[in-house]
Amino acid sequence: HVLSFLLTPALVDAPSVDRHYMLAPGYGYVRITSWDMQTAHQLKAAIEALGGNQLRGLVIDLRNNPGGVVKAALDGASMFLNPGQRILTAKGRFGDGETADVPKTAHPYQVAVAILINGKTASASEIFTGSLQDHDRATVVGEPSYGKGLVQSVMPLSGGAGLALTTAFYYTPSGRSIQRPLRNSRLSETFAANTSGARPAFKTDSGRTVTGGGGIQPDLRVYLPGQTRLESVLDASGAITTYATQYLSMHSPLPESFAVTPDMLDEFKVFLSLRNIQPSIAEWTAERNWLTSRLAQEVITQARGVDKGDQIESERDQQVQEALRALRTNMLASLSRAN
Repeated sequence: HVLSFLLTPALVDAPSVDRHYMLAPGYGYVRITSWDMQTAHQLKAAIEALGGNQLRGLVIDLRNNPGGVVKAALDGASMFLNPGQRILTAKGRFGDGETADVPKTAHPYQVAVAILINGKTASASEIFTGSLQDHDRATVVGEPSYGKGLVQSVMPLSGGAGLALTTAFYYTPSGRSIQRPLRNSRLSETFAANTSGARPAFKTDSGRTVTGGGGIQPDLRVYLPGQTRLESVLDASGAITTYATQYLSMHSPLPESFAVTPDMLDEFKVFLSLRNIQPSIAEWTAERNWLTSRLAQEVITQARGVDKGDQIESERDQQVQEALRALRTNMLASLSRAN
């Protein structure tokens, strides 16, 4: 029996600020996945929903954010920097370049900020991060960013084609080039000649040393560990998701006091054995905390929504937890005093 379906494509408008919740009393979390014309509005709405200036600290997650509309990043930075402060400079071979400053009418938040970045944080996200770091407005946590800071102009050619020509580089307020060195480029030659391979040093407003040479270097480097063999097998097989679905079919509605118990872990181990997944005693013991967290995350995600599940995940996310510790100990002030 053949069934016919008529499928009509539709535009899916996914918000660029897709997560916001409380990490701890007084400390909020916001994730920005890209920068578009609605991002600044969504960011402000998320911060207000968390408490606005009543917050003690805010973690802004820009990991895996490849960039987008530069104007959106400028608007986002203006929500935290003081009126008149420099956000970025675009400089080419000739002239003084173009600059972007915080509008005189801006009313920035005063909440302490930590920004999460990694190797897939690029472009507009680096502009946002670099400006807040240079003005000592945020502690940057995670891994060095990608390093994409090119200004390109498209020249129309015949036949509907075009030529993208690099005309300038983006620089942070302290003078750091966001673009990582390119082979046989003027930027690479200058970098090699002036520094002999070492990263050039720049100063933030308070005199802290930050390094250039491409990308944004975090104030606190935190690398996430790779997955173990058991973690990879469980995630790839979908076993945790399947078990959570089965569990909820017998425990619905989920009580508010839900927590993964030792009995539940034993039940899950039997569930895995029936599917020919039989970790050793050593593996099971070493992964017990991870298993407890992942099971809780999946059950709560299915029962209460993705946001609630993400809060469980953030508790085992080393970069998120380091950012939270930095906010609680006023790490930025400590770094400034050290310099």
